[in-house]
Amino acid sequence: MGDFLKKYNIELKTVGPVFIGSGETINKKEALFKKDKVVIIDTKLMFEYFLKRNLLKQYQEYMLDTSKDLAVFFKDNNIDEKIYKTWNIKELSLGDTKSTGDGDVKGRGIVRFVRDGNGRVYVPGSSLKGMLRTILAGAYIIQNSNCGIKGKLDETAWELGKNPRRKEFEKAYKNTLTDIDVKIFHKDLFPNSDGKNKLDNKINDTLRGFMVSDSEYISDEDICVCQKVDISTDGTEIALPLYRECIKPDTTIRFSITIDSSFCDYTKPDIIESIGSFYENYWNKVSKQFKKAPISKDRYTCFLGGGAGFESKTIIYSSFERTKAVDFTSNILSVMFPNAKHDKDMEVSPRVINCTKFEHTKHLFGACSLRKFEEEPIDLS
Repeated sequence: MGDFLKKYNIELKTVGPVFIGSGETINKKEALFKKDKVVIIDTKLMFEYFLKRNLLKQYQEYMLDTSKDLAVFFKDNNIDEKIYKTWNIKELSLGDTKSTGDGDVKGRGIVRFVRDGNGRVYVPGSSLKGMLRTILAGAYIIQNSNCGIKGKLDETAWELGKNPRRKEFEKAYKNTLTDIDVKIFHKDLFPNSDGKNKLDNKINDTLRGFMVSDSEYISDEDICVCQKVDISTDGTEIALPLYRECIKPDTTIRFSITIDSSFCDYTKPDIIESIGSFYENYWNKVSKQFKKAPISKDRYTCFLGGGAGFESKTIIYSSFERTKAVDFTSNILSVMFPNAKHDKDMEVSPRVINCTKFEHTKHLFGACSLRKFEEEPIDLS
């Protein structure tokens, strides 16, 4: 009993900062932005203090006044550092951020990393599985060049023609990617005689047997604030007013994969080789075009979370040789972002790579290196 289950403990080491957004933003109304750091307040403890001191009315008036920030409110109500330091504060360095023509970190705020109900940082299993699903799909296409995926993508592009409307475009490609997903991952797992259970039914997805856990909790000491920096093929750097709460470089992310072989036949060597194959393809077709951008020389590099770049999140560069992949991607991006001049993309598309700076060193956003992949016996007794 239980021979059909295999559990693996995985460790990724962050090569660059990793960001997975919660949809929330730290702004100047609820945090203290200082010259080189931001002080994040536990709002529950803060409100308990306001209740005791009858400050709720003043706080409501303050929230309606767009000209004031939290530092001004504290000063006006005699709340000094000795008081707010008892509110379970967290401090994050802003040393690697700078202002831009479109705003600074205080004005734009900081997009927060996902947390659980108790405020603890973790990487959701859905994010990890999404990354691995893209890698497995891309590696399958690379290793099976005559699988017909190129033809499906080309057929969709031909049917859409030139200058398709965005909604029409998105619908067509969504349907095509669903068809590709079915071709790669679906099997007739639950055949029936009445024909109601079609192959594209979700229950026939073999990755239902590829179960990925949430990561272990990440310490607050391993969290930093990073600003998005685009680096072009000629080395030009453009700092953008987008500030994110990230996992620091050189941090270990631990999680597990449990494979139910009655549904899914991926093995440890399959997964490891897929990671290597996908990154080797990325390195040759994308990274090499950015001569002055940071690089990862580890073949078992993968890209996790938001801000990691279009190329690492899709199967296009896995499906075509580089020149065709560039043309195909630039056509897609021209529809999605018509004002960004992606028709000018030549050596690579998009023509910038997503980076950031941490401790004055440039890093690739989202880059992680596989460091451990060990089987753990499962005791079902």
